[in-house]
Amino acid sequence: MRITKDQIVAGYPALTVRAFLRHCRFCTIVAATAAYALKTDDERAAEFLRQLALLGLIEPAEHMPFDEKAAYEITTEGNAFANASAAKPVSRKTAERVLEQFLERVQTVNANPDLVYRIESAVLFGSMLSTAERLGDVDIAIELRSKVRGKKEFRKRCDERRHAALERGRHFSSTFDWVIWPSTEITLQLKARSRTLSLHEFGQLGRMTGIRYRVVWGDAKRVAGLIPGGQPC
Repeated sequence: MRITKDQIVAGYPALTVRAFLRHCRFCTIVAATAAYALKTDDERAAEFLRQLALLGLIEPAEHMPFDEKAAYEITTEGNAFANASAAKPVSRKTAERVLEQFLERVQTVNANPDLVYRIESAVLFGSMLSTAERLGDVDIAIELRSKVRGKKEFRKRCDERRHAALERGRHFSSTFDWVIWPSTEITLQLKARSRTLSLHEFGQLGRMTGIRYRVVWGDAKRVAGLIPGGQPC
């Protein structure tokens, strides 16, 4: 998915909406959350959320938080929007180079014993599987698996990675960012600031029907079982 800097979504710039959805993709969304993020009042925030729901980017939450009138969760379409790029289309040659460099970084991450996770699977989907010469993002869903056995050792290693990040000057804006850092640092290393590469959670593909994909890392037979509605190519 691609967006433009001058695009308006639910009354706000697309880049603002993208940042909001990225921040809220793992949590229940209520009006107070939107009001704080957008620096507006609860009434306008509630209307903003209603508009996002009409666009299919969020949907009513399965469980309503205490004392809330409305609560939402991000949808598959919302996740796609959160990962959308505002960069210009690239040539197929450039996209192929981005994919090759990504796979090199996968090997580097998997070979690093200090990192908590390794890449179990990487699945290419989106415009790169078309025949077009001008492409959007290089869309890849990644599946992470812990390198560490045992819950106690896993917690210890995760804390080591968080404190190592603090020593390097990393600032965590929330407790949530602190908690997920061991996986976030993997994503950052894989992305390597590429504006063309768009990384997605592996679980997104499992919820899509008819999605065309190509396994670029991992066991293709195993991946097929995890994406029952997909079309391998």
